[in-house]
Amino acid sequence: MLASCGGSSHHAVSVNETSRTHDSGATADARAIDSGVDAGSATDERGLSWPIDCLAGSTCSGGIVYPDIDGDGKAFDCSSTPKNHQGTSILITPEQMMKGVDVYAAAAGEVLWVFDGKYDQCPNAAEPDCADPIGDEAPGRSSGYQVCTPKGPYCGTGACCCFYCFNGGNVVVIRHQHTPGVFATRYDSLKRGSIRVAPGDHVERGQKIAEVGAAGDLGAPGLTFHVWGTGFYELADPWAGKCEPSKNTSLWRSNPP
Repeated sequence: MLASCGGSSHHAVSVNETSRTHDSGATADARAIDSGVDAGSATDERGLSWPIDCLAGSTCSGGIVYPDIDGDGKAFDCSSTPKNHQGTSILITPEQMMKGVDVYAAAAGEVLWVFDGKYDQCPNAAEPDCADPIGDEAPGRSSGYQVCTPKGPYCGTGACCCFYCFNGGNVVVIRHQHTPGVFATRYDSLKRGSIRVAPGDHVERGQKIAEVGAAGDLGAPGLTFHVWGTGFYELADPWAGKCEPSKNTSLWRSNPP
C-alpha cells in the first residue's frame, strides 16, 4: 500500500508486510447501532462510522489488526500489532466473503479514486494480480497487486504534484470536507466488480460502496481501512488509547461494538 509523491514514497503495511519510508448487507437499523448514527443526527458529520457489515470482536470472525502509525509495534491499547501497520484491518472468513459482506462510507464525502478489476482471492501464486509489483512505481501504473493514481495536486492538502500507489488491489478513496480531523478515508482489498461508486460521486455516511474481498497483499479476506488526518496520505489513528499518538482523541463517531 505504497504512496509516491514527487519521487518519494511512504509504505503502508498490511498484515504480511514490512515497511519502508522515504522523504519526499446490514439493515439500516444494524448500521445505526454499529455506527452510533440515528435518524436525528443524519447531518452531523462528526466522527467516523463503522465501515463494514460485521461487528468488531463478534461477527467480524477473522479478528482485527490495529494501526501502528508511530512505528512502535503497539496498537492504541498497547497490545502488539504489526510494526508500521497503517490501517485497521477487519478480517472475515472466506465463507463470509463468498456470501458477501458490505463496505460502507465511514462519512459523507466525494469519491477521489476508484481501482477495480484485480483478482480478489489472494494469496494465489498462479494469479499475477496477487504478485509483488515489478519495476518502479509511476503515475497510472498497475502491476501485481499495486495500483497508482494519476499525478496531480495531491500533496499535502492540494499542492502539486504527487501521485500515490496502493497495494490494496481494488481500492476506493473518499475525501471528507466536513468531518473534523479526517481529510480522507481509504478502503482496500475490495471484491472485484462489487464497487458501486465512481470518481466524483458524492456518497453519504453509511452508503454501501463495495463488498469485502481478498485483493491486494493483505493475505486474508478483509477490509483494510485507512484514515488520512490532515492531508493526502497524512496518516491518523482513529482509535484512542494510551499508546496511540494523540493519546485520547478518537475519530470514531462512537465506540464500534
